[in-house]
Amino acid sequence: MMKIVAIDTYPLILPVKEIYGGAAGFLEDCRSLIVRVEMENGIEGWGEGTQGRPGNTYETLETMEIMVQNYFAPALIGMDLEETGTVLSKLHRVRYGHPIAKAAIETALFDALGKLYRVPLCRFFGGPYRREIELVGGLGIDLGPETIGPRAGQLKQEGFQAFKIKIGQEDHQKDIERVRAVRQAVGAAASIRVDGNASYSFTDARRILNELSQFHITDAEQPLARGDLRSLAELRRTVGIPIAAQESVSSPEEALAVLEEQAADLLKIKLTHIGGFQRGFEVAAVVGAKGLPVVIGQGSACTTILSAAEMQLHCALKNGQPGGEMTGFMRLGEQNVFSPISMTRSKAYPSMTAGHGIEVDKEKLKRLAKRNLNDPIYSPADRSA
Repeated sequence: MMKIVAIDTYPLILPVKEIYGGAAGFLEDCRSLIVRVEMENGIEGWGEGTQGRPGNTYETLETMEIMVQNYFAPALIGMDLEETGTVLSKLHRVRYGHPIAKAAIETALFDALGKLYRVPLCRFFGGPYRREIELVGGLGIDLGPETIGPRAGQLKQEGFQAFKIKIGQEDHQKDIERVRAVRQAVGAAASIRVDGNASYSFTDARRILNELSQFHITDAEQPLARGDLRSLAELRRTVGIPIAAQESVSSPEEALAVLEEQAADLLKIKLTHIGGFQRGFEVAAVVGAKGLPVVIGQGSACTTILSAAEMQLHCALKNGQPGGEMTGFMRLGEQNVFSPISMTRSKAYPSMTAGHGIEVDKEKLKRLAKRNLNDPIYSPADRSA
């Protein structure tokens, strides 16, 4: 028996090295809720949920902490984590929605299980299919035609071979010039992806993607609104670029709907958007049954906990597409609370020891979270729990 005896939360507001903006909004800092679960034998597991861009989610740092402390933790404390299916079912039944908060808790639970059995988290889902991940260099929408080329060239010098460009500016010609500048900077052999964050009308998306096809784009992520699958399917048939669905997929059922509508050539899974490992694995299985790949990872600023967790999911999936997008940890400012991810240039080496492999300095984390509570921009409704 492995009884859950405590679930604690640590709200963090951390500085970032660079602003990574998209059509859905900008992130000028990193707002993450760190979750710690403790077992009766003293084993701890750590998870993270990061707030994300304003246009992508209704969850905030404040709501995540309230939901974990007031709803999810009371439901799970006292349960036996070795009855993992029962625990996860309870977590997802307590309240509808709140995938970011649920993903943070689930990550912490699996991290604790990995430490108990001394296996990496990917082992629970059949991995590893890979032990190293080539990461994708992200280029935000704030980088104009004059600055995006030099930044892409810098990333290429650092070893990156794949690049993702945020598009969706009101001046569509600027996006075309931005992509042109990146292609010129990184050369013909590099892979380029674009992401419109559901910002285009059908007419605009068709025009700009057909123009961008001259730059040999690997895929275009979510150019249209998340619920308009018929238009997305029509767009896929009329442009020369493969379509990736992300905002349209927050459950296995939605993944099936995208595939039935033939609206995408591949799907994107963010651990927090999808609600955790179990649902992420289910989505990947649905997509894999059609012989299609999935892209894993989110680039918004986060600590190494979330990025390492997404790397573990990537390692567990047979149909994980090369080029991981779990690069949020690279945008975080200097910190000494969370252990680093092993890297060689643009290549990451996920831990194959126990859990997700990230160690946390709990005392430093407590001090950092306490300092954030005194920040006037953080004011949760209730901290009495």
